[in-house]
Amino acid sequence: MKGRRLESVYVMSAETAYVHKTRRNETADLWHMRLSHVSYSKLDVMMKKSMLKGLPQLEVRTYAVCAGCQYGKAHQLPYEESKFKVNEPLELIHSDVFGPVKQASIGGMKYMVTFIDDFSRYVWVYFMKEKYKTLSKFKEFKEVAEAEVGKGVRCIRTNNGGEYTSDEFSSFL
Repeated sequence: MKGRRLESVYVMSAETAYVHKTRRNETADLWHMRLSHVSYSKLDVMMKKSMLKGLPQLEVRTYAVCAGCQYGKAHQLPYEESKFKVNEPLELIHSDVFGPVKQASIGGMKYMVTFIDDFSRYVWVYFMKEKYKTLSKFKEFKEVAEAEVGKGVRCIRTNNGGEYTSDEFSSFL
């Protein structure tokens, strides 16, 4: 769309947009989506006051509910609180691998693995060029963390990704 500035407001014209060619199939729902899911009541006001040049006068059901808007506003209910409580550092470690990223770092890193101590919430992050390096990074983390804390890693919780379920990783554990 194009718009010219009139004081501190941009006046837009929908007539210059590609949508001008599809006038016969226009609905309030379509304009609701075209205008970034503006509320139906605001869309109705825009039509009545001719606030957008080229916006046709359509019947707007202000009580309408857009599925996309509902999904966007939906919230996941909180997880049930875990009955398992750790009592000391390194008793439970959460780990996950992220990547590959589109743009590698200057050093060629495309993946990262995180290790989070459930007790202290302390986070260790290691960068990797390849996903298969996860085991070597876990060994490195284990050595550093156990030396810092003076205790051993007792349990590791993952999403069961292939990097954690390999025979090599299992035999190390």
